[in-house]
Amino acid sequence: MRRVNRAVTNPLMRPLAGLAPPLAVVHHVGHRSGDAYRTPILALSVKGGIVTPLPYGTDIDWCRNVVAAGRYELQIFGRRVEVENPRIVDAETALPLLPLLLRPGLRLLHLPGYLIADRVDAD
Repeated sequence: MRRVNRAVTNPLMRPLAGLAPPLAVVHHVGHRSGDAYRTPILALSVKGGIVTPLPYGTDIDWCRNVVAAGRYELQIFGRRVEVENPRIVDAETALPLLPLLLRPGLRLLHLPGYLIADRVDAD
């Protein structure tokens, strides 16, 4: 499924992802290659930060890149948002931060993890 997403789904979603929340585009740099990438993701805004469900696991390239960098940018609503301190957490840590209506569905999915990051401009 990862290969299909990388080759087919991501290129199709990339133009819309930064304009239609909760879809966003994460701008990241390969921690080995140094190449710049743009990957469509789900980014849910929470108080002071962003929570991203990780349905394909915690070892996916973009996630490893942003954790290694310690900082990255998201394109949300057509504008760039800087985030820092990305960390992988479990559902028990992430779900209480999310809106009540989303929690039951995400809990049922038994996702392998979530990425939480703090907004740089958050008060």
